[in-house]
Parts: sequence; C-alpha cells; structure tokens
Amino acid sequence: MEGRRHGGDIYQGGITWDFSVNVNPLGIPFRVRQAIRESADRSDRYPDTECRELVKELAEYHGTEGERIVCGSGAADLIYRLVYLLKPCRALILAPTFSEYEQALKAVGCRVRYCRLKEEQDFQADIGKLADMAEEGELIFLCNPNNPTGLAADKEQVELLAKACRRKKGFLILDECFCEFLERPKDYSFMERIQDYPEAVILRAFTKSYAMAGLRLGYGVCGNQDVAEGLRLTGQPWSVSIPAQEAGRAALLERGYLEQSRVLIAQERQRVSRALAGLGFLVFPSQVNYLLFKDMEEYRHGNLQQRLQEREILIRDCSNFRGLEAGEKDPGFRFYRIAVRKREENERLLDAMGQIVLS
Repeated sequence: MEGRRHGGDIYQGGITWDFSVNVNPLGIPFRVRQAIRESADRSDRYPDTECRELVKELAEYHGTEGERIVCGSGAADLIYRLVYLLKPCRALILAPTFSEYEQALKAVGCRVRYCRLKEEQDFQADIGKLADMAEEGELIFLCNPNNPTGLAADKEQVELLAKACRRKKGFLILDECFCEFLERPKDYSFMERIQDYPEAVILRAFTKSYAMAGLRLGYGVCGNQDVAEGLRLTGQPWSVSIPAQEAGRAALLERGYLEQSRVLIAQERQRVSRALAGLGFLVFPSQVNYLLFKDMEEYRHGNLQQRLQEREILIRDCSNFRGLEAGEKDPGFRFYRIAVRKREENERLLDAMGQIVLS
C-alpha cells in the first residue's frame, strides 16, 4: 500500500546497511540491552497495564505529574489512539510531514488541510502561517523537529500555535520524537509548559533516541489529565510489553548517551552534508540526525534508491511524502532522506553514491 510506505523495510532481503530509518547511530545502550535480557525471564507474566514504574520515572525525568503520562506501543500507537479519542472533523498538518498523521485522521473520516512548506525556504515551517490558518475546533499536528525535513521551531513559536488553538477551541498534538537529537533540546521542547495548555499533548518515543525501534515504546504527556485518562481507555490493556517497560526505565538512566549522540551527529551531519553537495545533490539544512536532499539528475544515473539497494544499502525515497512527490512533468528529480550514522557507515554510503553518480 503506497500510503503506508516507511523506512526500515530490510525484510525484503539483501540489505546490510540501513540509512532509511533515523534511529540513534550509537545503537541500543548496554544498560538497556541488559534490562531486556533480564526481563525475558519475567515475560511469562502479563505486563503492568498502567506501566506504573516507567510512568513514575518518566514523570521525574520531565518534572511533571504521572497522571499526565500515557505509555503506548510507540508514538504511532498513540497517534491513532488520540485521533480515535478526539474524533476531529477537521485537521491541519504540514506538508511534507510524517504520513501517519494523515492516515490516522482519514481513518476516522476527518477532513485534512495542509500548510505547504516551500522548497525555496528550505522547507522550514512557518508557525505564524500555521497559526493563522487554524480554524474553529480544528486539530493540528506539529512534528517538531519535522520529519523528513529535520528542522525545528523553538518553544516560543510553538506557544504561539498553542495559543491559537486555545482561541479557536482546537487541539494541538506536538510530536517531539526527534527532539533529543537537537543541540539544545530544551530550547525547542514544549515539555515545561504543557501543564498550562489543556488543549495540547506532547508525544515522545524511545524508538529513535535510544535505538529501540523493535521494542515499540512511546508515551504522551497531556496538558489535560482527563485527556490522559481517555487516552488510556482507547488502547488495548497490554500494549507495552515487560521488556519494553524495563528497557524504557533503563534508558532514562542513560543521560550521557544522548549527549554523546548529539556530538557525533553534529559532526557527521556537517561532513555528510558537504560530501553530498560535492556529489551534485541539493542538500537541505537539518538540525537532527537525518538529511533531506534532492537528486536533480536521476535521468543520468537512474533511481538512486534502487542503485544503492544493488549494493545492499537502503535509503528513504521520499516520493510518498505529500509535497515531495517525484517530478511528473520533469521526471529528472527525486527527494531522498538519509540517516546520519557513524563515520565508517557514512563513508560506505558516500563511496557507493560517488560510484553511482560519477561513473
């Protein structure tokens, strides 16, 4: 199904190096791996439906009340549960942005509108424009930092949007799943102000920050505790396994791991961006662990994703992101997204791309 295409499909076979998903390049922390192994012996029991210990530690980590926090099987699980709970008639999203917002909204018959980002502005979200577009009672999704562009709006801009939602009696869902990869996450996260906005929810996930994609663990922090309670009731009771809960608790102790990741990503992102530009690609600025770029000469070397798969490398073709469709009138261009990984992995990707483009 075209609309459900995502990165990470290594299961088609023949893939050794996956740059199509934006998980932490340092991999699962040792402490987390250990927690997963130890929890396997207790997996003959049902998991705690309330994730009590994990919620308690998340509340301490973020300096908020546990009653505001709901855990789920990844952020995507909570996206669908929130939409089911709120059942909006109208919604506003960026284009391009994470496609599951639109999928979830259309599943409940919601009319979706788009705030289209402009290539000439590097696909930076205009939060003022988004706020001005908001209609009465409308649900707004904001991916911050945005996927697949990698750019973020600071928390002052986000607050302008939250206030617009309040005036319009709407609702704001903030997806902060990539926030921990920003150089200064606290300048962008709305976490410290969420309790002042009952018409808002923040989504986070361990998937990307701690390279735990296969465990499926996310959580929502709700401005309104009644929304949190409603969200708990929308999902099936045992949505978060014992290994996932224990892995999350262990990950919260890994503060140094995230800072180490930020340093590596900042260095490699700059280096990879320059190298891609040197190969003739149009590279857009990013603040996190992935890069969006445009191949304007596909007619010369063929489909880059397909050519790289021949070399056991997978990258993300962005053609199914609204606003990044491959050219129809001019089929010579296509947008791609790649993860920023460790230096030796990035070198393998760049070498392969150089062989394709320069041959």
